[in-house]
Amino acid sequence: MVTTDDVRGLALSLPETEEHEHWGKCSFRVRNKIFAVIQPDGVSVAMKTTHDDRDAYTSMAPEVFHVPDSFAKLSYMMVRIDRIDQKECSDLLIQAWKLVSPKKLVKAYGESCNRSFNHGGKKIDS
Repeated sequence: MVTTDDVRGLALSLPETEEHEHWGKCSFRVRNKIFAVIQPDGVSVAMKTTHDDRDAYTSMAPEVFHVPDSFAKLSYMMVRIDRIDQKECSDLLIQAWKLVSPKKLVKAYGESCNRSFNHGGKKIDS
């Protein structure tokens, strides 16, 4: 089971991530662009995603991933972190971070981790 402390630790380990209050909730941002928001229930996190990925996740596991009506036009989904493992949470947060981060920052992070990343559908090789 993943906790909000796990989410906070991973999010803040990503380059240039800052934690800010957002409507009474804890959000994580890169250059003021939000990629994750911990929800007051302590088990849900709103995460940045693409519409295609969001549709796939919510179809595969609706008990874990869902889209509130207020998010219908936004590229975010709610993730029940108490129902996913550490690796999946890490992968989702890194993907969310990449979606809001500048390409050069994503590339530098990929090189520091010695792996390739996609950014907005374009592959960035390290």
